Amino acid sequence: MTVTTLLYNLPKLKNFARYCTAAQNITKCLPKPPVPSLDHCLDRYMEYAEVVAEGQKRDIRNTLRAVEEFRRVGVTLQQRLERLAESESNWINQFWLPEMYLRIRLPLPVNTNPAYIFPQQHFRDEDDWLRYTALIIRGMVEYKNKIDTKQLEGEFSTGKVKVRMCMKQYDNILSCYRQPALGEDIQMLKKKNHNGNEHILVMCRNQAFVVHTRTGGRLLSFADIQFQLREVVRMSEARQGLAIPIGASGAGDRDTAALFWRNLQEVEVNCISLAWAQEAVFVVCLDDEDKKSSPAQNWSNAQNYEEDLVLRGKHILSGGGSRRHGVNRWYDATIQLVVGSSGTSGLCIEHSAAEGIVIINMAESALRYERDNRKRNLISRAEREIGAKPLTWHVDAEAMRLLEKQKVALDELTKELDLGVLIFNDFGRDFIKENKFSPDGFVQLALQLAHFKLHGYLVSTYESASLRRYRSGRVDNIRANTKEALEWVKAMTRDSARETKLTLLRKAAEKQAKVTQENVAGLGIDNHLCALFVLARQSLENGEIRVLPEFFLDPMWNELIRFPLSTSQVTTSVDVPDCYLCYGAVVRDGYGCAYNLQRDAMIFAPSAFKSNPRTDLNAFKDSIRAALREMKSLIILYITPLTKELDLGALIFNDFGRDFIKENKFSPYGFVQLALQLAHFK
Repeated sequence: MTVTTLLYNLPKLKNFARYCTAAQNITKCLPKPPVPSLDHCLDRYMEYAEVVAEGQKRDIRNTLRAVEEFRRVGVTLQQRLERLAESESNWINQFWLPEMYLRIRLPLPVNTNPAYIFPQQHFRDEDDWLRYTALIIRGMVEYKNKIDTKQLEGEFSTGKVKVRMCMKQYDNILSCYRQPALGEDIQMLKKKNHNGNEHILVMCRNQAFVVHTRTGGRLLSFADIQFQLREVVRMSEARQGLAIPIGASGAGDRDTAALFWRNLQEVEVNCISLAWAQEAVFVVCLDDEDKKSSPAQNWSNAQNYEEDLVLRGKHILSGGGSRRHGVNRWYDATIQLVVGSSGTSGLCIEHSAAEGIVIINMAESALRYERDNRKRNLISRAEREIGAKPLTWHVDAEAMRLLEKQKVALDELTKELDLGVLIFNDFGRDFIKENKFSPDGFVQLALQLAHFKLHGYLVSTYESASLRRYRSGRVDNIRANTKEALEWVKAMTRDSARETKLTLLRKAAEKQAKVTQENVAGLGIDNHLCALFVLARQSLENGEIRVLPEFFLDPMWNELIRFPLSTSQVTTSVDVPDCYLCYGAVVRDGYGCAYNLQRDAMIFAPSAFKSNPRTDLNAFKDSIRAALREMKSLIILYITPLTKELDLGALIFNDFGRDFIKENKFSPYGFVQLALQLAHFK
């Protein structure tokens, strides 16, 4: 940096230092998450255990004995956790992050990486395709610049009492990388680049390229980015016959991915290329595909539109397998921006770094940037100082065998994924709020009813609850399969009185609200149980105990920590239409179901695995629709008879008013009361 440049940037650096100090102070000022009491945790655990046990026709007495024993033997673990919480800024993350993500050995696609689908595009030609991509890239780079310079506005909770939220996840979304490792992956935090240079990784025709987005501290224009993308397309065409499907490395089992990279890192050129990939701000996947017929983008043409959304969702989730675009990916990156030449685009998200809503806020900002700048003229420069460059790899026979194994795993997942979309136009969140229900709680109960009517029992249910009101907070789990929900869904399937059904619905909704409030207040049970389990496992490994507490050996433990119904509300902004989020079921015999609540409509994205005999995706989708309609009918049928009994009229009396009454020395209120008595007497 020259002296002139340094002097010019001093005011900016001063402001940046202030921003950093303020941001650090805000984070430090946020409270630490509390440690719930052991009794509260176990009481809630038993409530959910009873619901699941009833569905499985399982005797609950052994579980009850194990729980009561753990009230005594778990005290030591609880005290250890409380001591740890005093010394840590956030006691949850060291337990939750490895158990929820980094230790999971399943492939990332479908299983843990969700997809956020962008509005459908209609590209006229290659130039149009690359221009759109360059604008989205520039929009995301602009957003990163706001994150780095602490220009993002602080966020507050959406409840009646506004609470400041932790912004740390924004630092993670473009600064983290998940490196495969045997047994447990490593979440890498990218080093700050002090030379002012930044780049992205671009995948095209299964090849990896570096595209520069910032040089010498200066953000490149989208024209410069588009120029490099054009270079990538040309180079990928020329090198296509020599391409090694390097993107397949992260497509399958995580231990296999770790073995692959351990093999490759024995060669220096591979270490250099991998470092370029790890340090990339994000990944762009250019999927060159055949044109397809224009999708229906009108909600009135719902069936065709739903089918189109499904195709787009599958494209972003898995790329259609290894024979299409599934290995034109880099699954270990937190953000993959996928842009197909036929107009399908979106994000494939590695979930361990941040929650979906944080990433969607960035995505919507980039989409608005593209919309606002799409008509701008490109400013061409006669000479380009910097261009795209391909990454090279030395891959031996063993590494190629591992890549082929990963491709097989990806193809199996792609074949098994069953994804649906339900566009529900009967009502949206406004109707629910008008009838004094929480929209999210109402939908969670609808999903319980849908599952019960289809399968005859309730299962452990997952819905993330934000803990961002706490320092470095992530999520806990709102379990909707409460005893109150079970009583209500039973009544809905019996010949119960309408008033009884509505009363039980209100009770179930109140319990759902209470559990939600407990979770956002840091009193959920899942993070707590996870920490106690890990501490017990460590005690076993260290020889402090000879066997795990019976609580963790009871079969009910495994049933309660797996989720045959995994749900998530991801509501998108009104000004960014034609978007939704989807993901795969988290267990083979379960359903996934993201949902998007708009004012007068809802979008559901249920998923399952095709070969599992327990699940039926189309039936579940139909059951969700039927449950919502039945709940609306219940509310309307209760209110309508009361409305019909009401006879309401109005009389506008213009002869005189309160002034005349006061002039004649009467109290206006008393005068009118006497008039009403006279009218009734006559």
